[in-house]
Amino acid sequence: MAADLFAAGIHIINMLLLAALLFIYASNYSKLKSKYTAGLIFFAGFLLIETIMAMYFDTAMVMYYSAEAALNANILEIVKAAGLAILLWISLE
Repeated sequence: MAADLFAAGIHIINMLLLAALLFIYASNYSKLKSKYTAGLIFFAGFLLIETIMAMYFDTAMVMYYSAEAALNANILEIVKAAGLAILLWISLE
């Protein structure tokens, strides 16, 4: 149960980071109209969709995961959160 809440928390953190990135990229696109910025919007948008789907599958199918698979999925989500946090930090500068 605690592992499920931890996994959901990591997914929510990733969704918030991606929402912040989408906001930054959308505001930059409205000023610059650059193809690169549009690409970043699509990238962050698709990654947000993937994160929402991963959260759904993690919560809906938790009974089918072994402890090792759940641990590995959580590690991947933590690594994604770290990467997104670094990308957000760089985007804010």
